[in-house]
Amino acid sequence: MQRAQLKEFYGYGLIVLVLIAVQIYSVYTAATTDLALTWKHYAGFGATALAGVLWAIRKPQYLFYALGLTLMLGYENLIGFTPTLDFTATRYYINNMALPVSYQDFSMYMLLIWAYIAHARLRTMVQSLFVKTRG
Repeated sequence: MQRAQLKEFYGYGLIVLVLIAVQIYSVYTAATTDLALTWKHYAGFGATALAGVLWAIRKPQYLFYALGLTLMLGYENLIGFTPTLDFTATRYYINNMALPVSYQDFSMYMLLIWAYIAHARLRTMVQSLFVKTRG
């Protein structure tokens, strides 16, 4: 791999290691307190395991998507990483119908780090949306 690709690959590895460390802390907290893990935690374990396997077999092109999707699902409060699923909640209104929306703070920060690491790949993807193909 080239230097930029290695930097991106090891950045993904760092994110996976942080996710694993936080999830180990979640399991420890659940084992030593009365906190019960929910299905969101188990979905987070599975998503992190998939990202870890993709990192271990050196598939950065798939890891980019798997890690991005994992962090987006965490950000949207659909899967969990931290022991207590702390989130910021708000409501949007369409006419008289309230739409509750919540965001996990930890996942938001991890998603920002992922975007910083993968900025070259993201920039290429966005540019390809706006480039006119000849044919």
